[in-house]
Amino acid sequence: MTADCRDASDGSALAEGCRFDESAGRFACGFIEGFCRLSTGRWAGEPFRLIDWQRDYLMRLFGWRRPDGKRRFRTSYLEIAKKNGKSSLVAALAVYLLLADGEGSPEVHLNAVDRDQASIVFDEAKRMVEQSPELAGRLEVIDSRKRIVDPKGKGVIRANSADVASKDGVNASAVIFDELHRQKTREMWDIFAYASVAREQPLRIAITTAGEDETGPWWEQRDYSEKVAAGIIPDASHLGVIYRAMPGDDPEDPATWRKANPSLGVTIREEDFARELAEARPDPSRWANFARLRLNIVTRADAAFIDLAEWDACAAAPVDEGGPIHAGLDLSDGDDLSALCYLAGDPEEGVDVRWKFWLPADNIVALERRHGVPYRAWAERGWIELTPGSVIDYAWIRRAIVDLAAGRELAALLVDPYNATGLSIELREQDGLPVETIRQGYLSLSAPTKELRRLIRARRLRHGGNPIARWHAANAVAEQDAAGNIKLSKRKSRRKIDAMAALVNAVAALGAGGADAGEWDPVADPIIII
Repeated sequence: MTADCRDASDGSALAEGCRFDESAGRFACGFIEGFCRLSTGRWAGEPFRLIDWQRDYLMRLFGWRRPDGKRRFRTSYLEIAKKNGKSSLVAALAVYLLLADGEGSPEVHLNAVDRDQASIVFDEAKRMVEQSPELAGRLEVIDSRKRIVDPKGKGVIRANSADVASKDGVNASAVIFDELHRQKTREMWDIFAYASVAREQPLRIAITTAGEDETGPWWEQRDYSEKVAAGIIPDASHLGVIYRAMPGDDPEDPATWRKANPSLGVTIREEDFARELAEARPDPSRWANFARLRLNIVTRADAAFIDLAEWDACAAAPVDEGGPIHAGLDLSDGDDLSALCYLAGDPEEGVDVRWKFWLPADNIVALERRHGVPYRAWAERGWIELTPGSVIDYAWIRRAIVDLAAGRELAALLVDPYNATGLSIELREQDGLPVETIRQGYLSLSAPTKELRRLIRARRLRHGGNPIARWHAANAVAEQDAAGNIKLSKRKSRRKIDAMAALVNAVAALGAGGADAGEWDPVADPIIII
């Protein structure tokens, strides 16, 4: 096990034959410190001395290697607060990728949302070149076209903005997106998604502060990075590095500041940070801006309903050997995932949880791409049953429920009425099963939703570590009405939550949840997002 194995993704990479080559990482760091010079501030003209977090990032990005010796990582997301030396790192990265990455005729693209932002990034790189005798003697700066050309290596750095960007003729060896949060649509992100298909080891990097809300490419990349690191999404080719405080952290504590500002004490003076915080505190709008830009906290974000650490603590295998079961069903529109959850046991002693999932076989590849999870691998391992065709055959689900009830006493099955009216009638009137619909409103769902939270925190669930349910648990967000009632929100949640919706219905079928489930206050009782 390498010392640089940080998370579940690194562990999977090792199992796939990847390795950490410290010398490769040191080469990248040595190039930047040896040839790049800083161009602004009190260190203008001095050699680039990497800050610890910059060195760590570069060591990981360039040190990890595939079995064939090429770079492990093809994409990277780096989120860090302002004033931490991000622009200098972007410029140095671009120069390194132009001159020392081993690509023939390299083509490095610096992408930004508009001309002004693109100029900021390009000008930083230009000044870095001009400050270094070695780089200035090798590279040609074409300011009018926002190009830095290497005639010897037939390479180029190009600065692009979203208003002029085109994929025509692009054969990028590396693409760097600066301040991805300013890209409000996926247009430019998608233009460059396939601009490197002819390259041996293409690299696409996004470097940004947090955005104003949980939408757009920046949020997708943060969410994806966190799920890769947690092992929810297997992708050994993606490196996510996120420096941010959490909504529940004490903003007055310097330890909180350092979570989003690893350059604190170097590029940022602690006394300056404390003064800016004190000035922002009395003004809500100013505080929201400070929290986002200086702590990477999205102040309008909704808290995750389930803490994955608490969920994982409930991953023991179910132990029941029979007895009645209570179930909940959440049906898809027809071309997506459908979920059945069934419970056994006593809420005060422990509840065993199992799921059945169905997907249409002909749609699985498209759904993998849309949702970013390994549906085919899950199906091969028995976590998902594939039904023939491009839409779910509800007759398959009906047969599965009838077969389940034949082997176990089905005490109750509660069904989300959306898409399920016909199936509910067939199960109840033709198959004689105790099936009822449950409205998906606050009054119906608040008690079982609060009870689910209580069971998780008390470690009274045994869910066996189902990977699909874990993914949905990580996605789930709750919303609250004026009376304090709560329910899971498919509208606000981070992608799919069908397993959790079915679980809440099953908890309701169990008859669990009441006044002792407690109130949920997302401010006073925050859930930490992974």
